[in-house]
Formats: sequence, structure tokens, C-alpha cells
Amino acid sequence: MKPIYLGIALTSISILFTACGSTQNALAEKDNEIQLLKADVSRYQQIAEREQDLSKNLKQKSQQTDQLNNELKTTLKDLETEKKLRIENDRIVMTNAILFASGSVRISDEGKVILDRIWDVIVKYPEREIFIEGHTDNMPIAKKYEGKYRSNWDLSTSRSLAVLHHVKNHPKATPSRLRVLGYGETLPVADNSTEEGRMQNRRVEIVIGRKLPVNTPPK
Repeated sequence: MKPIYLGIALTSISILFTACGSTQNALAEKDNEIQLLKADVSRYQQIAEREQDLSKNLKQKSQQTDQLNNELKTTLKDLETEKKLRIENDRIVMTNAILFASGSVRISDEGKVILDRIWDVIVKYPEREIFIEGHTDNMPIAKKYEGKYRSNWDLSTSRSLAVLHHVKNHPKATPSRLRVLGYGETLPVADNSTEEGRMQNRRVEIVIGRKLPVNTPPK
């Protein structure tokens, strides 16, 4: 073979191998892109599944909350009509005048009956976290009670605890789900400049919280 033809042949072979190498590299890059796209699709599918699960859980929680609220309103309708309590979405509000004597943390007989009726409904939902929140007006602690309560914080917390100690003895109560808070005068719902407003601010609220896993101690 003449040198000139041999050179052309070698050049052609070199070009062919180079082209094959470039094609293989391009194919490898495309394959890598495909794998990345598959991984993205898998992630998006997982996210979509999680969103569906969350949406389902939220819907179930909303339905259960509505069911509980409806049952409370039906069962306690007479008490709400008599203005001994009011039900606001996920909370039951009672003025201290119904539960306690002035300056006292001892629950009245009427208050015990009302709490028992409330808990007859709440115990049907043992997986729900329950907050017992105490509130006061902005009036200072009376002189005769200063030895017992340093502040309205103490008074509101003591009243929340009194409610807890009563309801935890309900035959079907779940004490590990109960929480106690005392807010003192910090969260008024009415004007403290009037007696009517102060009476509304002196209250205990029972708040129905999140659903906790059954048989799992809350963190």
C-alpha cells in the first residue's frame, strides 16, 4: 500500500475510534442524566405520597375534632344555655365563679358536677392531649391571701391544678395526657376596667390538643 493511502486509512481509523469514544461518552452522560431524572421522579413520588398521607391525617383529625366538638355541644347544651360554660372550637371555657369561691382553689360542688360531665365526653378520646389553663383578672392578690399566693400566676396555676386533681380521678381518665398551665393576668379576653370584664377574665379553659400515639409516653 502506498504511504499516502496508508496515512489516509490510519487517519480514518483514528477518526472512527474518536467518534466511537465521543459517542460512548455522550451515551454515558445521557445514562447518568436518566438516572438522575429517575432519582428525582422517585423523590417527587415520595413527597407526593407524604403529602397525601398528611392530607389524609389532617382530614381525619379535623373530622374527629368536629365530632368531639359536636358531642360536647350536644351533651353540654344546657350548661352552655345557662352560661355556665361556653365551647369555642377546641376549648371549653368556664368562669371561676362557677368553679371556685373568691380567693379559693377548692372546687365547688356544682363545679365538680360540671367537670365530671365534661370528662364523660373527653374520655371517649383518650389519645388527645388535654391542657387545663388557669387565668385571672389584673387585680392584685388580696392581703388576706398573700400568704398563700405570691401573685396571680400562683393563683391561676393552683386553680388549674385543682381541676387536674379532680378530673384525673375519673374512672377512664388518662393522667399522662393532662397538662397544667397558669397564665395569671397575661391573656385577658375582656376589659379589666369593668367588673363584668374582670369576671370573664377569671376563668379556666380546657383545651383539647393534638392526637398522641396510643400507649406512647408523650415527650
